Amino acid sequence: MDKSNFTVEDFVLDSDFREWILFPNKRRNLKWEDYINKNPQSLENIRVARQIVLNMPASNYKMDEHQVDGLWDAIEGKLETNEKIPEESESLPLNSQATISRFEKQQSNTRSKFNFLKVAAILVFGLILGLLYYSQAPEEETPEVHWLTFSTKPGVKSSLKLSDGTVVKLNSGSTIKYVKDFVGDTREIFLEGEAFFEVAHDTLKPFIVHTQDISTKALGTSFNIKAGQGGKIAISLITGKVEVKSEDVPDFLDYLIPGEQIQALAHSKSWEKSAFDSERVMAWLDQTIIFDKTPLPEAVKMLENWFGVEISILNFEDENLTISGKYKGETLNNILDGLSYTARFNYEIKGKEIQINFQQ
Repeated sequence: MDKSNFTVEDFVLDSDFREWILFPNKRRNLKWEDYINKNPQSLENIRVARQIVLNMPASNYKMDEHQVDGLWDAIEGKLETNEKIPEESESLPLNSQATISRFEKQQSNTRSKFNFLKVAAILVFGLILGLLYYSQAPEEETPEVHWLTFSTKPGVKSSLKLSDGTVVKLNSGSTIKYVKDFVGDTREIFLEGEAFFEVAHDTLKPFIVHTQDISTKALGTSFNIKAGQGGKIAISLITGKVEVKSEDVPDFLDYLIPGEQIQALAHSKSWEKSAFDSERVMAWLDQTIIFDKTPLPEAVKMLENWFGVEISILNFEDENLTISGKYKGETLNNILDGLSYTARFNYEIKGKEIQINFQQ
């Protein structure tokens, strides 16, 4: 749906917009920030719609016709006396208000009194709509949502079992975030880094993993997802079947069968499906690190994350240098010993800091 010409009412009725306002997260904030960048003319409508959504009550309060008429009289009184309504003072970082405020600073700060009063009228009108809507809707108990976050530090791998029976194995330097007990019709996880999932079967409650703008949906299966440097994402299917789609590009949707992989670049149209080397993709689960003509800077990043260290490089001039090797359960010393012979460098380890010096 083309949202470039959305009115205030359109934004208020749009479920994606309401979710951004009421339940902000990094993915939704980036999505709407991109929208505002492309549609700066919609900023004022977005600001007003946000106030309406926030002012809609979530209770079963009922209003009769006299109360509605009285509320409208109050609105008209404000308009006639030009009385200002206090602006919202509270804002949360990394949410819709933070995004809107930043874009507002880039635009003119002057608004006419007529526009201000029009906004005030719309806000109260939104309040009326909310009260009337909830007075007719059956009262429902909204379950309290608790978000859980689990992270691994560089040099540490971990495994955990979720409430539905799904097993998640996290690689070093990775994070997952999910709702406790998976309240709702889906089981959704937000991933940063790399993880392997053994999904418990539940056809009525799909399992969805969000990695930046790419989502992977499964019913009962096992797969590996890696979010690498520069927005590179790889989804590799081991068993079962999954649906992979881009939340930013609607046409980008495909299905994987075992042995297939999708490699994508976040927030772009770069999308490629192919077969993959399962030994290489799954090596980290077997405590094995594999270099296969890997550029040295990339190999250094792998070692830093694998062992939780910081590596500095001196006198590195050959930008085409790649390294190869397979190391299972080896120490950092043994790996550096093996690589130093072929790549011709010396190294020194001081606690968590390693210095690699190429021979001149």
